[in-house]
Amino acid sequence: MKLWQLRRHWNELARRDPFWAVLTESDKLGNRWATPEFYATGVAEVDRDLARIRELAPAMRLGSALDFGCGAGRLTAALGGHFGRATGVDISDTMVALAREHCPDKRVEFVCNTRPDLGTFPDNSFDLVYSRITLQHIAPRYTKRYLAEFVRILAPGGILSVQIPEFVPAVVPDRLKFSTWPPTMIMRIRRNVRFHLPGWFPGTPTMQMYAIPGGEVRECLVNAGAKLLPSELIEHGEVRNVTYLARKGGSA
Repeated sequence: MKLWQLRRHWNELARRDPFWAVLTESDKLGNRWATPEFYATGVAEVDRDLARIRELAPAMRLGSALDFGCGAGRLTAALGGHFGRATGVDISDTMVALAREHCPDKRVEFVCNTRPDLGTFPDNSFDLVYSRITLQHIAPRYTKRYLAEFVRILAPGGILSVQIPEFVPAVVPDRLKFSTWPPTMIMRIRRNVRFHLPGWFPGTPTMQMYAIPGGEVRECLVNAGAKLLPSELIEHGEVRNVTYLARKGGSA
C-alpha cells in the first residue's frame, strides 16, 4: 500500500471509529471508547515505557519528544506531561484534527505529514523519538526510510524507542481462499476506481500489517548513526512485536 492510499484508509477509519482504529479492543468497536478512558491508556503506556527507558538511559533529556503515528494524540498528550514540548505526527489529517480538539495543552502540537520523510523537521530536533502500533501498518520500504529519519532528527545523545513486529502471520482474504479464477478486468477496474476517484471510498478501509526482520531494523539504525540498546520482545499470539531502543551518537 502506497502512502497516499494509507492516508485515505486512515482518514476513513478516523471518520468511522477513530479511537477503536487506534486501540482495537473488541468491546470498544462502534465508538464505545469513552474519551477519558481512551486517553488514560496513553498515560499508563507512556509512564511504563519511560520508566524502562530511564533505566537504560538515565541521562535522557526531557526537552522535546516526537510521537510518530500519533493518531488522535493518545500518546502525544501523555508525553506532554513529561517533556517541555511534545509533537505528534500523523499521515491522516482527520486524525490530526481530532488530536488538536482533544489535546489543548500548549506544550503539545500536531503535524500532518504525508511525505516518505520527515523533512519538516531539522536535524537534531528531539530528545526522544517514540512510535507505537504505527510502523506495523506501513510498508517496509517506507519504514526503513523513516527509521533513518528518526535518527537524523534526534539530538546527539537522544533516544529512539519504536515498536515494529518482526513476524506477523500471513492473512489470505476470504474471497481468495477458494477461488480458482485469476484477477479479471472488472476487478482491476474496481480497484483503480476505489483508490483514484476523488471523494469516494466504497467498502471497508483496511489496516494492513507488515513485519520487518529484527536484523534489518538494527542494520538501518546502526547505518543511520544510532547505538543499539537492549530491545524488548512481546508476543501476542503469533505476532512477535519488538520495541527497539537506540541512542544517537554524540554528546548527551
